[in-house]
Amino acid sequence: MSILKEIYNYKLNYVKQKKALFSQNEIESKIKVEDNNSKKFYNKLKNNSSRLSIIGEIKKASPSLGEFVKSDTDLVKIAKIYENNKISCLSILTDEKYFKGSTEDLINIKKETSIPILRKDFIVDEYQIYESKLIGADCVLIILSMLDSDQAENFCKIAIDLDLDTIIEIHNKDEFQLASRMSSNMIGINNRNLNNFVTDIKTTINISKNIINNDKLLISESGFRSRLDIDKILNTTGINNFLIGEYLMKSNNLSTLIRELLN
Repeated sequence: MSILKEIYNYKLNYVKQKKALFSQNEIESKIKVEDNNSKKFYNKLKNNSSRLSIIGEIKKASPSLGEFVKSDTDLVKIAKIYENNKISCLSILTDEKYFKGSTEDLINIKKETSIPILRKDFIVDEYQIYESKLIGADCVLIILSMLDSDQAENFCKIAIDLDLDTIIEIHNKDEFQLASRMSSNMIGINNRNLNNFVTDIKTTINISKNIINNDKLLISESGFRSRLDIDKILNTTGINNFLIGEYLMKSNNLSTLIRELLN
């Protein structure tokens, strides 16, 4: 069984357990949908289209590396450093088992920062989209490799109705073609293969070669280790939005590193 299938099965069971404790109807009764924050995440990146934008990711672990950040690391402090150094948006891992995150991480960071937040998790049930709205996310990630296209589109429409932005994450040309026809106005090209977790930034470059008349906002995700890596994407494809996590989280001098990347 691939790691992606393992995660999918685990997540279905995990969500089932959460529903038993706090039903979707209970979540919906607590949600307030306000139009004044419409497309907050998307607009932040779109309005920065003339310059490089980084989505700073906050995570403690990954399936491929295990825990690479101390369990008592102050994630709110890191989020504030991101914000103070002109990171455009935040990406917060809320998966418990594989990334050692939690919805509480997002809730706590939301209280102390003002830039838009992507809830990054393995969305397998519409319950998680309602939950994302309740905990304060501005955007959710929908991984096309885990879902069929109809289910992914349905999740997009639910998110839009809840005034949430969506990023459809893709890993190959066929998935890009599917994503380009969906309601989401953002596509994330993940340079990490979710079956073996190998990263290669050429994934973004190769997929971009076949993009014609695309009207989606594109984000290159994962695998960045220097400004040189960013420039390879920027100069080859014109994509100027980058989701970076592990490289930032491992830094001993985060403010300086961010300034170097955004130079």
